[in-house]
Amino acid sequence: MKQTQIMTLVAWAISATTAGYLLPQILINNGGSIPISPWSIVITLPLIAIALVVMAIPIYRYRRAILEIAKTKSLTRPKRLNPFYAVRVLLLAKSIAISGSIFTGWHLGVVWLQVTSPVIPSSTLQNALALIGSFLMTAIALIVERICKITEDSATDSSEIETAGNQGEPA
Repeated sequence: MKQTQIMTLVAWAISATTAGYLLPQILINNGGSIPISPWSIVITLPLIAIALVVMAIPIYRYRRAILEIAKTKSLTRPKRLNPFYAVRVLLLAKSIAISGSIFTGWHLGVVWLQVTSPVIPSSTLQNALALIGSFLMTAIALIVERICKITEDSATDSSEIETAGNQGEPA
């Protein structure tokens, strides 16, 4: 699976920023009010990022143990991590990165609309906090996705182990 590209996230964020600016503008022109992010979403977005970090801790510990073994040339390996768990965390991080960029774009558009209006409403703080939370969610998801990445060293280690086991056999 390819790593999430920043340009993909930027494209989602730009389209969501456009929607976050234009749709409330249309709503205001028709007599409505600016959408305000509820406190539940302001709290939930960073909590999603924290939950993702907690889920990535075993993967980070396993990778760190593997790197320490490579440095010390020890023969004892740590307990193997469940690969299905790692893939699930990776997929969750990828989906959170994309949805986080959409939330970031939406909130950026709404905050931009509120800041550029003649009178800045008091709800700007809630939308700005939601913007910060959604950006945090996207950044954490990208970091976790990088933690789940298989390094080139692990691929060469497995081939070295196979060739080391075949040294005593005649060709």
